[in-house]
Amino acid sequence: MTTSLLLIFVILFASQVHCGLNNGASSKNVGGRKRPSGGLDENIPVIEIRGEGAPMSSAQIRHLEEMDNGGPLDIKIEKTFVPAKCPIQSKRLDFITFHYKVFTEDNKKVFQTYGTGPVTIQLGTGMIMPGLDKGLKGMCAEELRKIRVPFRMSRKSKSKVWKNIPNDENWLIFNIEMVEIKSYSPESQFKFLDLNEDGKLTNQEVQDFQQKMKKEFGKTWKNEDIDNVSAANYYIKYFDGNGDGNVTESEWLKTMDRDQKLMNESKTKEKGRKRDPGIGWILDFDNDGIVSYKENDEADEKFEAGPQILPTESKDEL
Repeated sequence: MTTSLLLIFVILFASQVHCGLNNGASSKNVGGRKRPSGGLDENIPVIEIRGEGAPMSSAQIRHLEEMDNGGPLDIKIEKTFVPAKCPIQSKRLDFITFHYKVFTEDNKKVFQTYGTGPVTIQLGTGMIMPGLDKGLKGMCAEELRKIRVPFRMSRKSKSKVWKNIPNDENWLIFNIEMVEIKSYSPESQFKFLDLNEDGKLTNQEVQDFQQKMKKEFGKTWKNEDIDNVSAANYYIKYFDGNGDGNVTESEWLKTMDRDQKLMNESKTKEKGRKRDPGIGWILDFDNDGIVSYKENDEADEKFEAGPQILPTESKDEL
């Protein structure tokens, strides 16, 4: 692959078509599509773009978007096999396990999980590139899909799980086989956080979970001033009902239930992203279900100050 972006601009005007370029032909094949030779607007050039190497600039991406009827490039999904029975379809927060093969735009295979083992993620929580986070929703167990992901939706941080997927392709093509879907529940979320499966969360375990998300999936805090230690300290205090420094499943579930009720009552119109049920749960300081840009920007200071709302079971209640 070259180290710089290669752009080929093919500009065809109607006048050129009439001046000897395939004289007498009723149509002209441009970029794999047929265009009438007599109906070409001479004021609008037809541009064909090919790119590889360094990431494209915003202007170059916009060229591609203009070729896609002027809108932002989106994923393209082809369902190649759907089982007759589909008791559940994957949705945000579900835990899914899948195999994939990934190809470049020119159909060169880059990597596959067959032989190394499938990948398990939680949908909609930033553990995978945005294009696949979107394209994997609504799938059935055993379903096969081909998902084409444009450059703008394929960006991801360096990580162990995604290290074999290139970051500099105009399009990536994924052949997906959905292996298993486990529906979200608060109980399953706690088990996901409980790395050593002992039924409780410790400060060190919360720090280890954050490190695991970064190392394996490239998931990090959006606010770079947040450190894992202060986040873990805040998280334990937020859920620790009896103040013993550990969070049992019962304590965790009661606090989550309280927050969920507050979220259901909220009528917020705040802009931001949906609340993450993992460690990022504590970013939603006003419990409205949305992590606003302001909440994210102020999170490091709020973590240092400590929770303003006590756990469901506090020392005074015991």
